[in-house]
Amino acid sequence: MLLGEIEGDRIKEMEINKKLKEIEKRREVKILFACESGSRAWGFASPDSDYDVRFIYTKPLDWYLSVTEKKDSIDIMNGDFDAVGWELKKHLKLMMKSNIPALEHLFSPIVYKGNDNIINEMRAIGIDCFSPIKSMFHYLSMSKKYEEKLHKDDIKLKDLFYALRTSLAGKWILENNSLPPVIFEKMLHLVDEDMEKEIRNLMKIKSEKGESYIHTKNTKVVNLVSELIFENNKYAKTLPSEKPNTERINNFLYKILINENN
Repeated sequence: MLLGEIEGDRIKEMEINKKLKEIEKRREVKILFACESGSRAWGFASPDSDYDVRFIYTKPLDWYLSVTEKKDSIDIMNGDFDAVGWELKKHLKLMMKSNIPALEHLFSPIVYKGNDNIINEMRAIGIDCFSPIKSMFHYLSMSKKYEEKLHKDDIKLKDLFYALRTSLAGKWILENNSLPPVIFEKMLHLVDEDMEKEIRNLMKIKSEKGESYIHTKNTKVVNLVSELIFENNKYAKTLPSEKPNTERINNFLYKILINENN
């Protein structure tokens, strides 16, 4: 990475942290954790990719002492700053269902804010909540959605990489029975050397082109996606379904809410 690019990233990180502080003040919340998601976290961003910030927050204690349901999410879209926040209890409930975005955010390689102890404990809970079968069906659904866009002669590289990432994630689950890595490159050893070279060449092109860039279809890589989807679909129902430790999660929620309101 060039020095100018590094400096640009630092400036952007400062801007994001400033925006997060503004959110805390205006929305009367405490942000426990904030990270980058999407293509920047996965490692195949385009120069014009948005900053997809995801965060977990708590509210003052009296917010929780109500019999009525309250809004438990925050959505902000401002230019290239796309931020979505989930209240801690909501996030934990999603984790218990092995919700992939909720789990993936915890393991993002780009963390803007967070206490190491809280992050590590939430990651441990996330691993406990991971359900191979539920996660596989999530990735299969996403793979099929993007595969439908790959039958033209010219396709968006963005769509190809979304299909690749989710189909390789399914293969990872079949072979490792664990949550796939967020960083896309860490799954490339699942394919042979020639295919890895093809994919890395496309990654380089994507890093230099805009999000809407149209590329001539790489038949080898598109066929790989179809083969992966076929195999993932074939064995998906054979995968186990894990049940998280509810008492552990309740204790964690209680501890955080008490500590954050003292």
